[in-house]
Amino acid sequence: MDLKQKNEWDEQVFQKLQYESSDLSNRSFEDCVFVDCVFLNCSFKNTSFIHCTFKSCNLSNLDINNCQFDEVSFESSKLLGLNFSQSKKLLFSIRIDQCNLQMCNFSNLKIQGGYFVGSAIVDSDFFGADLQKADFSHCELKGTLFENCDLRLADFRGASAYVIDPLKNKVKKARFSLPEVLSFLAPYDIEIE
Repeated sequence: MDLKQKNEWDEQVFQKLQYESSDLSNRSFEDCVFVDCVFLNCSFKNTSFIHCTFKSCNLSNLDINNCQFDEVSFESSKLLGLNFSQSKKLLFSIRIDQCNLQMCNFSNLKIQGGYFVGSAIVDSDFFGADLQKADFSHCELKGTLFENCDLRLADFRGASAYVIDPLKNKVKKARFSLPEVLSFLAPYDIEIE
């Protein structure tokens, strides 16, 4: 099946598609499932994904400028270099489960109740994001920036490698576990024995 055949797709299951440096802009996908697909350096500008699921996909260096992500799930997938902050803010809703994210940008997005469980989120950026009630449990967050974020009631239990400055973020009633919560002291360059 070729995604270039038409611009609107509904209730389709796409398996093992492979696209590299392709222009897949200005399309609409509703209630679609992508399984074992590879999209490398492709453009999805102005594309809508509504109630879609990506399972075991490789989504690397995509142009998602002005994309709509409305109730989109990523499961056991690789997301590399995606700038979600350039997507449409209205109705933005994603679920990330057991994924590998690297160098992704979620700055200034409203992701209240966001689900990121069990994912490796490395060198990514959540600057200014509203992450109230978000679930980051059992995530690896090495090199990921949380600054000017609303993390109230967020769940970081079992998460590792994060650095969150409680003076630069709202953390009231957020949940953390030991010993990782001691990373709160990292900005103060003190030694704990």
